Amino acid sequence: MRSVQKKIKAHVILMLLLVIISVISCQQSHTTRAFDYGTKSDSALYYFDLGWEQIMDKGEWTNAETSFRKSVAFDPDFLIGKSLVGRITQNLDERIQLKQELESQKNTATSEERLLLDVYLLNIDIMNMRNQATPEEAQAITQKFQSLSEVNFRKFVHMFPEESYVKAEYIEVLRSVYGAKPALDSLKSLVSETQKNIPFFASYSASLETELGNFEQALVQAKQLKKITPQTSPSPEVLFAEIYFKMDSLMLAKRHIERALQIDPNHIIAQRWKQGIDQTILARNTTEE
Repeated sequence: MRSVQKKIKAHVILMLLLVIISVISCQQSHTTRAFDYGTKSDSALYYFDLGWEQIMDKGEWTNAETSFRKSVAFDPDFLIGKSLVGRITQNLDERIQLKQELESQKNTATSEERLLLDVYLLNIDIMNMRNQATPEEAQAITQKFQSLSEVNFRKFVHMFPEESYVKAEYIEVLRSVYGAKPALDSLKSLVSETQKNIPFFASYSASLETELGNFEQALVQAKQLKKITPQTSPSPEVLFAEIYFKMDSLMLAKRHIERALQIDPNHIIAQRWKQGIDQTILARNTTEE
């Protein structure tokens, strides 16, 4: 009898071990990357992913720049990582140098990597031309960027639908080309149920609703965003500022954008919003006088 019980117990333990191994294997398969962005360094990829999360989900531009730089430090040949340093740095000389390096090395990238790298290089060109190009030159390169990024990002997100932040940039491009409604429709269509929990998509959906005049829905989503992001994140403050600005509640918009810049003074989008809000308030006060 004891012999039979021992055999049963041993069989049960064996089955439990098999179940545990199966679960672990499934978990590992879900976290396996479909695309490595051109680096074999786990540390480079870790800081690359962290940088995207910081800038897209939390609006932490300063921290994101630090992460992208760490990513390249772990793999100096990481071209896409290096291009993101070029996109985020505010140092013109550094951007020019990085652009030259990347142009000389881009032919070593795979065709999938080039889908992103070519767009990012053009983005660096736009940043380098800021305040230097004529209006005609600026318009021409902007149209070229929109066209290339739409085509390349579309190819990429359909090849690698789990890569959330490229998908996020694709939706941003659709908004700039076609407007808020098609971009919102694309967001709802392209973003998976899992990706809907990513703060960027909640924030961007609210921004699109704001542009469409759906302020109540936008405010509900903004309040939800504040609940799911850390207090150190400026993203909810930037979003509230955008909503209140579009609602013509200028002082509320000013209060929120100043909070965002207190959290992260290097937040480029917040800087632009503050400039627009301040200019609108000044113009309003001048008119009233």
